[in-house]
Amino acid sequence: MTSDKLILLTALFFSVLTPSAQNEIPGRLSLEDCVNSGIQNNTGLQSSQFFVEENQTKIDEAHAGYYPKVNLNSNATTYSNNNGSQNYENYNTGISASYNLFNGFRTKAGYNAAKDNYEANIFQHESIKQDLVLNITYAYYKTLQAERILKSAEEAVKNSQLHLDFANARNIAGMATRSDILKSEVELSNAELEKIKAANSLLAAKGNLNQLMGLPSNNPTEIVDDLSELNENPVQSYDSLFAEAMESRVEVKRFYSLLNAQQNYIQLAKGEYYPSLDVNANYNLAGEKISGMQQNWWLGMTLTVPVFKGFSTKARVAGEEIALKGLEKDFEALKQQIGQEIWNAFLAVKESSERMATTSKGLESATENLSLSEGEYKEGTGSIIQLTDAQTTFVAAEQNYIQAVADYKISLAELRRTTGNL
Repeated sequence: MTSDKLILLTALFFSVLTPSAQNEIPGRLSLEDCVNSGIQNNTGLQSSQFFVEENQTKIDEAHAGYYPKVNLNSNATTYSNNNGSQNYENYNTGISASYNLFNGFRTKAGYNAAKDNYEANIFQHESIKQDLVLNITYAYYKTLQAERILKSAEEAVKNSQLHLDFANARNIAGMATRSDILKSEVELSNAELEKIKAANSLLAAKGNLNQLMGLPSNNPTEIVDDLSELNENPVQSYDSLFAEAMESRVEVKRFYSLLNAQQNYIQLAKGEYYPSLDVNANYNLAGEKISGMQQNWWLGMTLTVPVFKGFSTKARVAGEEIALKGLEKDFEALKQQIGQEIWNAFLAVKESSERMATTSKGLESATENLSLSEGEYKEGTGSIIQLTDAQTTFVAAEQNYIQAVADYKISLAELRRTTGNL
């Protein structure tokens, strides 16, 4: 094997282990850039934001119950009696106002419920945002994985072409058979096929990333390669991760707000049992002629005591209390779901970390094996079958390592998401 070829293979191996020079290329998007683009442009997140703003207006709507109601009224009527022999006209214009002094705390309960629902929607929006960040992170590293695999496939094509050149040279020298050439051609054909698949996989991965960032699928996005930036910090215990999730997960905070809102809905329903007290005032001008309208006013209070509504209030209270019990069970289910998510993410980090260590050693051995096989075949002491097997093993080992690194990056992001720290 030539020294140039050895240098080429060594460089290829260390390119997987060291940060890519692409980091320094202007115009490439980092993971942070991709996330920011998604937050700004993703239509699903924008729709969620509008829903939050819509619910904010319901707070103002509920708060209106604390203010008096004022109305301006004007009307003009004409009527007749005695078969039309007597005609009358009446004109009335004025202002009326009413203010509720007590309604069984329904105004307060409705206002508090609106605030709790608004908070719940803020947390829901944040959950959607974190899911988007996780999906972008996943698509980002899958794109880097596809880029690395495409480079691996391109190198495999070059190596296979070199092996074919070896076989042709040995055949001319009478040291190889036609069968060696055919095997090398098959190896080259297979390598070119894998290159085509890898190129299309990269386009599909970029299309997915573009879509999450709110860009056209065919946008020529270029991203920074940070796969080699590995910070293998110790992972906390499962119990610590679960406790952290209970403190940080926005889904948990959302349920607390929903439970508070439901408590207020129960209070709102119970308010129907209480009497209602209103202050009413009216001032108007009335008369049969506009020029002769007289001033009138009155001020009073209205007490309304509910006596019987066909048991509707009782049914409404019971329904709201059942809804609260349902929410409590949903909250318990959420806790179990979070626990399972943390456990799966915890195991995924563990597995991908172990896979990185194992595949790194496998790649090192496969690189050395390929180098030896090329040298032996070139010197006439090795067979073409050994060489093609070594090439296949090297490509598989390299791509296994690339996938392990990408999966490790993704599993770390998933673990952060499950604990609410993404």
